[in-house]
Amino acid sequence: MQFTNMIIPEVLNGYNVYDGDGDELIGITEDMSIAELASKVAIISGAGIPGSYEVPVLGHLEPITQELPFRLLYRPVLTMANPLKPVRLNVRGAIQVTNKSTQISDLAGFRYVVGGRCKNISGGNLKPGDVMGSKISIAATYVLFEIDGEKLIEVDKLNSIYRIDGVDLMERVRRLC
Repeated sequence: MQFTNMIIPEVLNGYNVYDGDGDELIGITEDMSIAELASKVAIISGAGIPGSYEVPVLGHLEPITQELPFRLLYRPVLTMANPLKPVRLNVRGAIQVTNKSTQISDLAGFRYVVGGRCKNISGGNLKPGDVMGSKISIAATYVLFEIDGEKLIEVDKLNSIYRIDGVDLMERVRRLC
């Protein structure tokens, strides 16, 4: 699907979360926040510059933390807790859209991949007949956003890759270093 100004992205119709082996993590949560990508910034000041300003440092991102809430602690969650082994999550969903001119609704694929290592696990609460509210926090070193099979943002901190809309902004930095 070609996203233009005629397409109104409406809702995330549904999604599933899969582990690195492709196994679906069924019923883990109903609400999941996506990790924030924040550039490291440098403050620029000096002669000829009135005051100061911030400049994003190309390819340098602040630490990325992905929290994954679970209803209950169970085997797939607890095996992710090993900080020596990488965790990789693949979130796939369907974005519901409507074309303004035709008023026809359609669906577009959404994929979010995050990889790294577990830095925290929270067991949640114990209450008979209720969910535990457990969660793990992943110190992410890899993030991918994809819409309808097109990679739009890809960050690989360990390999100094920072792609936006297919352009690797760090390629020249890697060549110069």
